[in-house]
Amino acid sequence: MTEKDSFLKDKLLDMRTSKKSLFTRFLAGLRLSFSNPKAVLRPVYQRFPFLASIRVRVGIFFRIARTRLLVLVNSKNNLVALQALTEKRFSHVFSKVKLGEHLVIDISIVTYNSSKWVDDFFESLKRQSYPCEKLNLFFVDNGSVDHTVEKLEHWQRELVGKVGGFHILRGENVGFGAGHDRAIAQGRADYFLVSNIDIQLSDDAIEQIVAHAVSHGQNDVASWEMRQAPFEHPKYYDPVTLDTNWSSHACILIRRDAYLRVGGYESQIFMYGEDVELSYRFRSFGYRLKYCPSAVVFHYTYEHENQVKPLQYVGSTLANANIRFRYGCFFDKVGGLALQILLMLRPQVYPGSRLHLTKNILRLVKTAPHFLRGKGPEKAVKHPFRGFDYEMIRDGAFWKVGGPLVEQPLITIVTRTYRGRAEFLRQSIMSVINQTYQNIELIVVEDGGRTMQAQVEEASLLWGPSVRFFGLEKVGRSVTGNYGLEMASGKYCMFLDDDDLLFPDHVEVLLDALLKDQQAVAAYSLAMEVGTVIDEASGRYVEVSYETNAAYKQEFDYETLLDHNYIPIQSILFKRDLFVERGGFETDMSNLEDWNLWLRYGYKNHFCYVPKTTSLFRTPADPSVRVGRHKQLHDAYYTAKSRAVASCAGYE
Repeated sequence: MTEKDSFLKDKLLDMRTSKKSLFTRFLAGLRLSFSNPKAVLRPVYQRFPFLASIRVRVGIFFRIARTRLLVLVNSKNNLVALQALTEKRFSHVFSKVKLGEHLVIDISIVTYNSSKWVDDFFESLKRQSYPCEKLNLFFVDNGSVDHTVEKLEHWQRELVGKVGGFHILRGENVGFGAGHDRAIAQGRADYFLVSNIDIQLSDDAIEQIVAHAVSHGQNDVASWEMRQAPFEHPKYYDPVTLDTNWSSHACILIRRDAYLRVGGYESQIFMYGEDVELSYRFRSFGYRLKYCPSAVVFHYTYEHENQVKPLQYVGSTLANANIRFRYGCFFDKVGGLALQILLMLRPQVYPGSRLHLTKNILRLVKTAPHFLRGKGPEKAVKHPFRGFDYEMIRDGAFWKVGGPLVEQPLITIVTRTYRGRAEFLRQSIMSVINQTYQNIELIVVEDGGRTMQAQVEEASLLWGPSVRFFGLEKVGRSVTGNYGLEMASGKYCMFLDDDDLLFPDHVEVLLDALLKDQQAVAAYSLAMEVGTVIDEASGRYVEVSYETNAAYKQEFDYETLLDHNYIPIQSILFKRDLFVERGGFETDMSNLEDWNLWLRYGYKNHFCYVPKTTSLFRTPADPSVRVGRHKQLHDAYYTAKSRAVASCAGYE
């Protein structure tokens, strides 16, 4: 070493050990810890695996503690109500819905200064594939002072002889529920459609909803709710059975005998919340409620995201407390009062809102005796409350959906399965059959035999020849996945493992995003992680937690993806050309094989991100199993990443 080199080395050592350098490096490390804590903690976990165990257990502890702290505003019945929905999956039998049975249907609509919506509603009614002569229209006008009644009378003359009946009832403003009660009393049909005037029906909306109502296994169902577009209501519903704990009544088909048995809408709720109350009353009498995503209505209720409407704000918050009084446990009732007080303490959301809330509390005291009674005889039915919401909310309330797709290419869904997974596979297939986008082929590949073949063939009898089964020797998850892609005929492909589920609009939403972004080779959406306890002997399970992880809420960024995976395997729809050009899974990998694949497919490419929850996947709820799973993923991390980086070097 020369004297100059020695001098530079000494200077460098002095610089690195100086207080300024140490402080600078400390700040850099601190900055990295905040910006990407996983990158800092990952090598620590690799060296001291027991720390990962501690982190998992601490996370579970805080989740439980948060649940207990929120018991006043989030009901302890929430999980019970969700588990009741889940339990129905095991007895649910898919029945093919056949269009074409045309019953007489009454339609009930309440108007109030609604003139700007009238023409569009009737134009959509005229376009229905359902015969209009089977429709009896009943309009109740709640004292409009604009041109609503004149427009209704114009359409009454226009549709003479074209609809089964057209009736206009006028009176003072009695509210939403009481108005519909008045209209429904005039009809006689076995089913009636409750609808807002500010909606437009898709061309086959009534055809679809009636077909679902008259299909097999609907005798204990009270109502069938249509899907709203361009913004779908974000409440949770079961992706297999399509059962829901409550229904929005913006546009819903109701069985008349169920309505009469429970007594119609609640007279003490003027507007907002009456649909939840009637839903809970239906369930308290033993009825089920269905959601029908294939029946679409365009509901233009909001002018912009997070819009606050004074009438809705006042009506919905008061209704929440009233419904808690009737259907909630003791803590739910106390929580209803606590929420009203908390609203009083927060800043006003619009001028005069605090005065309106004060009047709400006075009304609540006055009507409490009425709402402490009135529910049905089914004591075992539990009703969820989550703050001012009711059911669990899925992300993506303001993601636009429901418009016509410019193309309808074939989509291939590849499902990997193995022996002993019959119930999981059955439910997974039903979530595919429920898809609103129908140009789909499902390829099921069994790893280690043909024990699932009968299950798949049964599904193909229901759905058609677009379901195919392949049984392989015991070759591993990655090989079975690659085989499915080799057999695929679709322009776009996706994976759906046998224990994961898709909400019905999953494929539609992702394909719509891809078709609108011509630069994208893949589209991915948010997924709900469901903590599950599985009984391997019976094949049954219990779901104990539901969470859409904040880490998944990530716009596509390759550098971030290179650090960690934020795309669950069933969340992404990709061009099959990627498989042809860059191959499939690494065949000797059984952990993080999907992350390795996304790194190779995403290199110098663009994925588009859809911030809407459209699927769910399972993780073990047992802390010890979760710890073991985390350790496996940590052990596989550097292998999956280094192999992907090496492969990407060949794409230059």
